[in-house]
Amino acid sequence: MSLFKADNLESLKEFKDTDYKLGILEREQPEGAGSFFQKLMKNDFGIEGTLSSINLKEDLKNLVQEIIPNQLSSTEFYNYWLADMETVCRTFLLIEKTDTLCFWLGTKRECRRYHVDNVPRRLLVTYAGQGTEWIQNQDADRLAYEAGEPNEKIVRDKSKLHFIDKWNIAIFTGGSNGILHRTPDSALNGPSILMKLDHPEYLNSVYSSEVLKLN
Repeated sequence: MSLFKADNLESLKEFKDTDYKLGILEREQPEGAGSFFQKLMKNDFGIEGTLSSINLKEDLKNLVQEIIPNQLSSTEFYNYWLADMETVCRTFLLIEKTDTLCFWLGTKRECRRYHVDNVPRRLLVTYAGQGTEWIQNQDADRLAYEAGEPNEKIVRDKSKLHFIDKWNIAIFTGGSNGILHRTPDSALNGPSILMKLDHPEYLNSVYSSEVLKLN
């Protein structure tokens, strides 16, 4: 089995020390999220930067305020969302045992083909729209994947496809034995809001060799 299900943020931290390839903490979408993000997604955006553990709250707010309209920045839900992102980021800082994180937040996700990430771990939260599509290793044709075949040849049975629900926290283990995943068709053809976190040490090598995959 490739899936680790956490009961809370504390237990999610244990994922790093297991052999599981995907860790998920299921969460309920809070009231007011739908209407807030529908307004925010009226215009596409993508922001990225480095967050430090010392100035995490300020760093995060400075990045996000670039894309928040005035009518949304004054809402109660905006502050709730900022606090949630801060909590998730701080959890990943502890998991990765680092003082900084690479942060990406945007509406455009363009990874059509199944892939694994070229980093040890990557954290994803889809705040609006459909979450990342993934498939268990035993339900995928890894030889077809390695041969560069299209998605149709990689998936053995479409009924075995899984999707990360909105607001759930997902951590994918990268490398050759990682879980195959991709941007779902609904997010390829329409807006969604995804937050992606990476350890900066490993992200530098990815930047130098390829465009980052946005799940």
